[in-house]
Amino acid sequence: MVKYSDSSWSALADKYNLVKRPYGKGQIYDFPPHWSNGWIAEVNPAKGLFVSSAWLTPSEQMVHTINSSNPFMMLFCIDCGEIVYSQQGKKKQALFPITHLIINPQKQFTFTFFKDVHYCFTSILIFDDFIKPFLKDRTNTPRISVEDAKLWKTQHYNTPDIMLIFEQIRWAVRNTDMPLLAFEGMTLHLLSSITRNFPDIPKRRSNRRHYVTWENEQKIYKVKNKIDEDILNLPDIIELCRIAGMSESKLRQSFKNHYGIPLYRYIRIETMKRAMQLLSADHLSICNISELCGYKNPAKFAAAFKSIHGITPSDFRKSFNL
Repeated sequence: MVKYSDSSWSALADKYNLVKRPYGKGQIYDFPPHWSNGWIAEVNPAKGLFVSSAWLTPSEQMVHTINSSNPFMMLFCIDCGEIVYSQQGKKKQALFPITHLIINPQKQFTFTFFKDVHYCFTSILIFDDFIKPFLKDRTNTPRISVEDAKLWKTQHYNTPDIMLIFEQIRWAVRNTDMPLLAFEGMTLHLLSSITRNFPDIPKRRSNRRHYVTWENEQKIYKVKNKIDEDILNLPDIIELCRIAGMSESKLRQSFKNHYGIPLYRYIRIETMKRAMQLLSADHLSICNISELCGYKNPAKFAAAFKSIHGITPSDFRKSFNL
């Protein structure tokens, strides 16, 4: 029998003796009183599906170890804190504040949380056993299986529409005001939205004008990584050009040709995604968030936010009762 919970946060709670108690239609795992405060709320709405929201500052290093032969994927939307993903024989991967996809390598791997680092994230653990019944006997099924997810890239799931679904899941878990079926629907909506962003037919590389060499792809990837590390404290364009080893015009052209979006627009989208996460912080006013995002004029910030998310910052807060 498959023990799905062995891969969930419940296993971490058992390992570190976190206090488990009922929370809405799921559970919440409270950190011990002698630790810094924190919790992980988790809902198991269906076989092979776990949705979670976490807010914690460990007083010691914590390692969540997973060893499962069953196909699953984990999607993280990290607000703050750097989680390290490790697998034997592979280079460690830092999961910084952005959306990340982890496919179960079907061998042991770990997530490490460091002492005195504050973490806030939403995660979804999805086994193929959850997905398969929805695809059975359907025609034109979306490509949302774990095997399909192996082809997804960051540009397919790091988008404003995916961020909004994550926010809906986050507040549904925290507010405990949604039926379990809603989490199944939101998860399927999220996976289907990723497939919409994923091209059915890869773009041909025959057009030499838009072709980006493998060497330049690696350079552009370094630039994007630097931007993603801390979108609110970006290096200037001179430093980005230095990282890429390119002129400004070459960098902008290569970035657009590779990712299909101009560099300036990518930065704006990522900034507004970060702004959406910051709106959940009660102690920050919209004016404060505007300044953090580099806008001196809150009205211009609100207009930029709406142009990306289709809703103003104040209306976003109202919609989640923030």
